Amino acid sequence: MQYPEPIAKLIDSYLKLPGIGEKTATRLAFFTIDMEQSEVVAFSKALVAAKKDLSYCSICGNITENDPCVICADKTRDQSQVIVVEQVKDVKKKKKMQEYRGLYHVLHGVLSPIEG
Repeated sequence: MQYPEPIAKLIDSYLKLPGIGEKTATRLAFFTIDMEQSEVVAFSKALVAAKKDLSYCSICGNITENDPCVICADKTRDQSQVIVVEQVKDVKKKKKMQEYRGLYHVLHGVLSPIEG
């Protein structure tokens, strides 16, 4: 079955997200269509704001609204220690434990000697 163009475009947009297949993209598209207009507007504004207002810290690579990020700007942190993490979400996990007081470096992926 071929969907009307607006639904097809919405499905295609959801398909671009990681881990989203055809069935999930279709389900999300129809869920979006059934949402209240105000919820859709708020959702779209959140997407635009995230893209527009966020960037990566020029020092550590963490996601931030300001450069440098709050961690790199915090002079009370131990500047002699740097922990390397794979993703931005790993910074939050480490900070939540409240044990590490040094700086971070975010790789935005894994290092693979086999893949160069």
